[in-house]
Amino acid sequence: MPHWAGFLRRRFLTATEREQITAALEEAGRHTRAKIGLTIDEKAADDPHTRAQRHFQAWTLPEDERPTAVLVYVSARSRAFAVVGGDEVRRVAPQTFWEVVNRELHHHFDEGRYCDGIFKAIAQVAIQLERHFPRASEGTECTPRGSETAEPTRSWDE
Repeated sequence: MPHWAGFLRRRFLTATEREQITAALEEAGRHTRAKIGLTIDEKAADDPHTRAQRHFQAWTLPEDERPTAVLVYVSARSRAFAVVGGDEVRRVAPQTFWEVVNRELHHHFDEGRYCDGIFKAIAQVAIQLERHFPRASEGTECTPRGSETAEPTRSWDE
């Protein structure tokens, strides 16, 4: 269960928004064997990409899953974000994919629609990952790592 520490001012995300994002992560996990993580960090991030990379490296993942994983990182305090992926994702996902995800997040964050931006980013990442790393179809011999009902990776540090 995520840690729900908060600021004295209005929370970055409401409880309902956190539930919506959790549901989006769970739904994404039903379509791809790749891991999608979300970290909402309380600390201000002068360089969100570097901070996202640190969180990605600290993410407890089996090493054989790291190359296909993607982490959506958000700094609640500075309203900054970054989306980072493992080596295999960076190899197969076109540059335009990363540009579109970042442009959409930027657009939503500029309008103060943080939940919408995070939700859409998760959906875009899931679609891309499903193309390259789909879940095995039912009835096939190949069984993906993890369970269909596995808890999605998320961190609420706001």
